[in-house]
Amino acid sequence: MEHIYIYTFIGFLGGITAGMLGLGGGIIFVPGLMIVHKYYGLFASYELQVAVYTSLISIIFAGSTSSILHYKNGLIDMNIVQKYSLYVCFGSFFGIYILEHVSSASLELVYSIILIFLALLLLSDARVIKNNIRYFNKAGNLYFFANGSISSLMGIGGGTLSVPYLSFLINDIKKSIASASAIGLIIAISSLLCMFLLNSSIFSEKINNIALLILIPSSILGSYTGVYLLKVLNPGKVKNIFSSLLIVVAIYLLLD
Repeated sequence: MEHIYIYTFIGFLGGITAGMLGLGGGIIFVPGLMIVHKYYGLFASYELQVAVYTSLISIIFAGSTSSILHYKNGLIDMNIVQKYSLYVCFGSFFGIYILEHVSSASLELVYSIILIFLALLLLSDARVIKNNIRYFNKAGNLYFFANGSISSLMGIGGGTLSVPYLSFLINDIKKSIASASAIGLIIAISSLLCMFLLNSSIFSEKINNIALLILIPSSILGSYTGVYLLKVLNPGKVKNIFSSLLIVVAIYLLLD
C-alpha cells in the first residue's frame, strides 16, 4: 500500500513537469523510482534500467496528454518538430543500445553525473547553451541526435536540452516548451520501439508494472495540472525548485 502512495506522488509530480516545463516527466520518474527500488530492494542489479524503461513508457501517456493539449492551444511549432524528429529517433536508438550493453554500476555513476549537469543547466536557465547558441545552431541535427541519446539513456523527455535551443529558434518560451513536449513524445516512442527490437523480454523482465499502472493515470492528471499552471504561473520559479530538488537527489544517488 505504501508503494501505491509513493508511485502516485512520483507520477503526479512528473506529470506537472511534463505539462508545465516540457520535461516529459522522466526527470522525476527515474530518480524517484530508483530511490524506491534501492530502498525496498526491488529489481536488484537492474534498478536503473527498470526505472528508465518504466519511465519511458509512462512518458508516452503523459507526453501524449500534454502534447494534445498544447496542440489544441496552438502552441506546438510542427515545422520544427518535423525537422528534428528523425535525428532524435536515431539518437534514442543509440541511447537504448548503451543502456542494454553497459553495466548497471557504470550507468548509475553516469546517470548521477548527467542528472547533476541537467539540474545545473535548468538552474542556470541554460546559459551555457544560450551564450554559445551560434555554435549549437550550426550543429542542429547533431544536437538533437545527442538530445535523443541522452534522453533515452536517462529515461527523460529531453525538454531540459530542447527548450533552450527551441527558445532560440522560436523566440517564444511557451511555444518552445510545448514543442519540446512533442519532441519528448517522439523520443519515448522511438525508445519503446528500440527496446522491443533489441530485446523483447525487456517488457516482461525490466518493467515495474505496478508502478507503471499507477504512474500513467497520476501523470496524466499531473499533465493537465501542469498545462494549467503554465498559463497562470512563472515557469522559471517552479523550474528553480525542481532543479534544486534534482541536485539533492543526484547527490544522494551518487553517494549511495
